[in-house]
Amino acid sequence: MWITFKKYMMKNLLFIVLAFASTVAFGQTFVSTTPENKNVILEEYTGIYCVWCPAGHVIGANMHAANPNDVFLINIHTGGFANPSSGSDPNFQTTFGSQLANAAGVTGYPTGTINRRVFPAGAPSMAMSRSAWDASSQTVLAETSPVNLGAQASIDMATGILTVNTETFYTSSVSNNNFLHVAVLQNNMPGPQTGAAQNGAPSSIIPGPWTPTYNHQHVLRHFITGANGTQILPTSAGAFVPEQFTWNVPTQIVTGSSGGFNPDIDPTNLSIVAFIDEGGTNILTGTETPVNCLFSNAFDANVVSSQTDDVMCASETDISVSFRNYGNQPLTSLDFTYDINGGTPGNYNWTGNLAPGAQTTLTIPNVPFTPQPDMFSNPGNEVTWVASNPNGQIDQNNSNNTVSNKFSHKEISGDVQQGITAGNVSIDLTTDQYGSETTWEIVAEDGTIIGSGGPYAGNTTIPTISVNVPGNSCFEFILYDSYGDGITTPPGACLVQDVNGVVIFQGNQSNLSSFSEIRNPFSTGAATGPAWECSPFGCVEGQPGAGVYMSESICQSDPTTGCYVGPTWVCDPAQGCIDIGTAGLGDYNTEQDCIDDATTAPCNGTVSINENIADKFNLFPNPADDILNIEGNFKSIEIYDIFGKLVYSSKNKSEINISGLANGSYYVNILTNNSVINKKVTIAR
Repeated sequence: MWITFKKYMMKNLLFIVLAFASTVAFGQTFVSTTPENKNVILEEYTGIYCVWCPAGHVIGANMHAANPNDVFLINIHTGGFANPSSGSDPNFQTTFGSQLANAAGVTGYPTGTINRRVFPAGAPSMAMSRSAWDASSQTVLAETSPVNLGAQASIDMATGILTVNTETFYTSSVSNNNFLHVAVLQNNMPGPQTGAAQNGAPSSIIPGPWTPTYNHQHVLRHFITGANGTQILPTSAGAFVPEQFTWNVPTQIVTGSSGGFNPDIDPTNLSIVAFIDEGGTNILTGTETPVNCLFSNAFDANVVSSQTDDVMCASETDISVSFRNYGNQPLTSLDFTYDINGGTPGNYNWTGNLAPGAQTTLTIPNVPFTPQPDMFSNPGNEVTWVASNPNGQIDQNNSNNTVSNKFSHKEISGDVQQGITAGNVSIDLTTDQYGSETTWEIVAEDGTIIGSGGPYAGNTTIPTISVNVPGNSCFEFILYDSYGDGITTPPGACLVQDVNGVVIFQGNQSNLSSFSEIRNPFSTGAATGPAWECSPFGCVEGQPGAGVYMSESICQSDPTTGCYVGPTWVCDPAQGCIDIGTAGLGDYNTEQDCIDDATTAPCNGTVSINENIADKFNLFPNPADDILNIEGNFKSIEIYDIFGKLVYSSKNKSEINISGLANGSYYVNILTNNSVINKKVTIAR
C-alpha cells in the first residue's frame, strides 16, 4: 500500500515539476488561458486641420471609457488634414499612415475601422464614418475570440531601448494565417486642432501657443513589427507563443513629409497597443499596456524643451525650460545656466522635489537681450539652457542636459507695422452667416486686452467700434474664426484703421478664407526695426530706429535719393539674367521680365546669379563695443567712417576686433563673389 502510494506521489510530483518547468520555459505569466470575447481596435484616421475630427476623438474616448479593458484606440494622422500649415506646427504623421489608409479605403476624415472588418456601414471598404463606430464595436465585443493576447512593456531611460513582451494563447484552433502587430502610441501631445472648441471635449483644450491648443491622445508613432506584422505559429488550440520585441527609441519620428516640426518622443507618455489579425484584415483581439520607465541612473536630469514666445517690440522676454527627473532618486536641486543670443549668461538654482519620471517647468521673467532679425525666414533669436549638478552630484548622463529654442523679434524683422498714430483705432466688421464664430481683440505686448468684440449674429454689419491705443507701444489686432473656415459664407469684410485713416488690416475674400486667427502687429512708437538709409555707399542697414526706410528695396526705389536703383536686369548669354548693378542701364524692369522674355533663350527660365542677398548677412551686436560678429558667407569686409575713409579691412573672419575704432557710426561693406552688401554699425562703449 505504501509502495503504491509512494509511486503515485512520485508520478504526480514529476508531472507537477514538468508542468512548472514548461511554464517557466514558455514564460507564461500574464496572458489569460480562459476563453474570452473579442476586444476592439479602433484605428481612427485623423488630422490637426480636420474640423470634425475632434468629434471622432470624443466618440472614441467614450467607447474606451465604457469598455476600458476591451476597446483600444489608435489615432493615425495622415492625409491633407494632417499636414502642418507652418513651421510652427507639429507633424504627427508616420511612414505607415498612407499605406494603412489606402488599405482601409479611407476617403474622408475622420474615418475609422473597427477590427479591420467590412461592416455594412462602410461596405465595400473597412473605413466607416464616426456614427457607425460604436454599433460596429458592440458586434465585435459580443463575439468569442479564438485567441487571447497579453503584453508588457518597459523602456530603459538610460539607453532608450524599449522592450515589449507579448504572450499569445489559443483557446481554439484557427485555420487562417495570423499576424501580430505591436504599435507604439504617444499621449499628451500638444498641437493645433481645427474644430476643437465646437466639436471636441473641453478637457482636451489646454494652455499653449495654438488657438486653441489641443491635447492629442493615442497618436501612432511606430509599428515595431512593421506595417504587415509578424506571423504567429502555431495557431492550434492550447498553443502558447511568447514573443519579445525591442526598439531603440529615436528622439523624433522623421517622416520625410514637408512642413512643420517633428515633435519629440516622450518615453513617459508612451503606451503599446498589440493586436492579432489575419493579414491586414479581421482583427481577432487586441490589448493595451503602458510603458514602464526604468531609471538606471541615480542622478540624471533630462532637459526636455525650451519655450519662448515671439516678441513684438520689447528687448526683454520671459523664457521657460521644462525638465524631468530621469534618475531613480527624487530630484531636489538643479543648477541652470542660460543665455539669449550668446549674451551674458544667467544662472538659476532650482529647488523642489521631483519623483523619478516627473516633469516641471521653470520660467524666468523679463530676461534682457539684444534683438536680432530673422535670417532666411528662420527665427533669429535663440535661447540656450544647460543643466548641471542634480542634487549637487555629477550628472550621470550629459547627453540630455542642453536644450535651445528660437524665437522671432517681429519689429526688428520688419513684421510690425510702423507709423500708426496713437488714439482711436476704428474697427469696421461684417460677418458671414456664422457670426457666432467671429471674435476679435486688440492686445498690448504685455498681454493686456485693450479692446475686444464678438461673437456676433450672422450676416451682421457691426457699427464702427473705436478702441483707444496709447503711444510708444506695440499691439496686435487679432481676428478669430472659431470654426477655422474663415468668414466667407457669404463673404465678410473687416477694416481696421488708425485715427488718420492709415490701414492696419483690411480683409478681403482671399485673406478672410480658411483661417482660425489672423494677427496684425502694429506700433504707435518710434521704430526699432529695419533702419535702411541712403548713404554715400548706397542703401545701408543700420542701428534699429535710426533709419528712414522700412526695407532696402524701398530705399532703393526712392527716386529722390542718390541711392535709387532702377531696372538693371540684362540677359547675359553665359550667365542668364543678371543685375548689372547700375541704375537705369538694364533692359528689363524686373528679373522675372528678363526670365519671361521668350526671345532670349539663354535667359528663359534661369535664375539670377546676383540675387539681393543683403538679408543673408547679419552684424551683431549693434551697437557694438570691442567685438563685431558677422553672420554669412563672404570673402572680405571693409569698414569706412562717415567721411568715407577706410578704417578697417580683413579677409573672411566672422569675428573681428574693433577695439581700436572710436565711438560713432561706421559703414560696413561685406564683399562676396558676386556682390557688395552695405550695412551700418554703431560703436558705443
